[in-house]
Amino acid sequence: MSDNKYVAAQDLMRAFGVYEIDVTFEPMSQDSYNEVAIIEAIKATGRVQELLYCAINMACIGYGNKRFGNFKLANLVKEIQPILQACGVKTTLARDAKLSESDLTPQRLCRAFRQHIKQYLADHPTFTSYMFKKYSDQDLKFRTVLFRGSEYLDNLNQDEVAAILHVYSQMEDRFSLNMSERVRRVFQAKGYLAKNR
Repeated sequence: MSDNKYVAAQDLMRAFGVYEIDVTFEPMSQDSYNEVAIIEAIKATGRVQELLYCAINMACIGYGNKRFGNFKLANLVKEIQPILQACGVKTTLARDAKLSESDLTPQRLCRAFRQHIKQYLADHPTFTSYMFKKYSDQDLKFRTVLFRGSEYLDNLNQDEVAAILHVYSQMEDRFSLNMSERVRRVFQAKGYLAKNR
């Protein structure tokens, strides 16, 4: 027996014998997010417009500690929590809870409506998100891309990617959370950042 703890490539192949990979074999991602399933789940609620308002509010105003806030519509104040509950949005999840592809969560709503949220910010130039106000340098050219879920936007430029990463690192420092790594992985998957070696 050799002291070398590594086996040469050809010996490694021989060690297990000859195996052919069955043509029906498919590796499966652990990521349970399926955008098509989420869109269908949102549409199936029959309350897409209300969920859009909830997503804009949650992405721009924020939420946490089981508090989701309110929005005003036609001079009526609407509480978000009952809307989420009525639509089957999971709001009380354990830290590493397993979700199905079509499960709705507040974060998934913000992600699914990301383009609508960006458009809302573009159409309302005096309105800014909490991420822009509290954690950014407040450079107006990034106002429409600094909101919860913006890391999933398509066609971001390198300055926007840097601004989003900067905001998450500021939030991370303040709350002792590790958010930047998740955002970095999203950006790597989208090709905005090089993958770690």
